[in-house]
Amino acid sequence: MTNASDFRRYSYGIDFETRNAVSAFSQTRSSAAPAYTPEVMPEAPVPRRRRKLSVTTNENLKSREELIASQKLARKQMLAIVSVIAVVAVMLFSMLFTYAVKNEYTRQIAALKTELSREVNQNICTNAELEALVTIEQIEDYAVNKLGMVKLDSDQVRYIDVEKYKDARTAALNEQPLEEAAVGTAAENQ
Repeated sequence: MTNASDFRRYSYGIDFETRNAVSAFSQTRSSAAPAYTPEVMPEAPVPRRRRKLSVTTNENLKSREELIASQKLARKQMLAIVSVIAVVAVMLFSMLFTYAVKNEYTRQIAALKTELSREVNQNICTNAELEALVTIEQIEDYAVNKLGMVKLDSDQVRYIDVEKYKDARTAALNEQPLEEAAVGTAAENQ
């Protein structure tokens, strides 16, 4: 359905399609479109020109020196392009190699961290078992039953004064002649 304001809104514009729609509108069917028709019609938009390729023949022949100079220039350009491509290829290869090495080191680090955490857990478990197994009663029981040791009574304990022992030993060494002292100390060392 068309409103009366639809054609009025578009009929005064410069747009070519709108103008055709207004002129195609039948006034006998409806009185919604105005009877106004612009007197001066703007020109149709100019289409863009496309560039045409033209091939011109070279009528001037180059001399031998000009050909050699152009070949040298082309060779220099080719070498520059090849060297740039080689540098880019080396950089790409080194970057990929670096990523591969980094990934390998990352994998090794992860494996070592896993192994370290496993060993730390094993150490904790072993220490817990050791603490649970070793008590004074267990050591005493092992010494008496397995090794056949006997617990000392208080009358069997003998205390030695270290200073008096050193003085007595020094006096005994001073009384012996030098030869006997040397033999005595050698015998003690063995």
